[in-house]
Amino acid sequence: MRYLIYMLRIRRVEFRIAEIPILGIPLFLLIHDAAPLRTAAFWEGILIFFFLFAFGDMINCLADRDLDAVYKPHLSEAVYGLGVRFVTFQVAATAAIALALAAHLSWTLDRWLLFALVAMGLGLGAAYSVKPVQLKGRGLAQLLCLWLIIFVGPMLFIGLLVSALPSPTVIIFAAAYGALQMGIILVNTAEDYPEDLQAGISTTIVALGLHCGIGLAFWLTVAGAAGVLACLGVFFWQRAEGLPWALALLPTAAACAYVLHSLWRLRRAIQGSELDDSVRKVKLAAKRVPLWVTLVAWSALGAAFALFHGARLGQ
Repeated sequence: MRYLIYMLRIRRVEFRIAEIPILGIPLFLLIHDAAPLRTAAFWEGILIFFFLFAFGDMINCLADRDLDAVYKPHLSEAVYGLGVRFVTFQVAATAAIALALAAHLSWTLDRWLLFALVAMGLGLGAAYSVKPVQLKGRGLAQLLCLWLIIFVGPMLFIGLLVSALPSPTVIIFAAAYGALQMGIILVNTAEDYPEDLQAGISTTIVALGLHCGIGLAFWLTVAGAAGVLACLGVFFWQRAEGLPWALALLPTAAACAYVLHSLWRLRRAIQGSELDDSVRKVKLAAKRVPLWVTLVAWSALGAAFALFHGARLGQ
């Protein structure tokens, strides 16, 4: 039982709840009926999707095992409890299986961009955590890498499962949604500012400084929220949905407004404050990051599902 718990820990299964909207939103934005969901190829793609996230989580735990011994001891304990060699084997096996499945899926659908996306995702996932590249310690490259491997890449991959060509609107939506969520995630990164600074890890927040980093988080969230709401509005307009279905946008708008107000208050609260006081306020605000991420993700998923459901009823 202990080893099973360790296996689940290094895969960070607590994040799966946040990954479901990343999967579901582009799917519901593109399909008009449930037919694509009944194919073996679709479910093979879903398996690859979760393999990629598991790969990223495991290689991060493996690379950070000594740093985590101080700040996240449960993860370090899991890596050393399973054994470094065994965890390394799991990382390599997960990557190999994901590539093999992607090759089969690309051959089945004749969409080789799927294989390219999986290969790039694995490469960036490794580059994020593993030295000497370690993009998470490369300033703004950390932000760009996470934006690509958590949001834009996976959403584009899901879109290609049900559409032969990438949808420009879905690409724009993924970029905006990723910006919105990365703005929130930066607050979580900022929580670790003193520890990362001491450890010499130049995260985006360390590179910019705490105050400028929170400012970037706020403006990313502003731009992302505007893009998400605009894209969803375009989708409803294109499918000629009536007012009742368009009202499904209200929870997303409310979630975005709540998050923006919270970040604006945080940004204002730390302006002119001493560093220690700013760190304390950021750590307090960071406790609400899971709530912010969840509200935005699941309200956007609800809007996308309403769009899909409305399209089905209109057929």
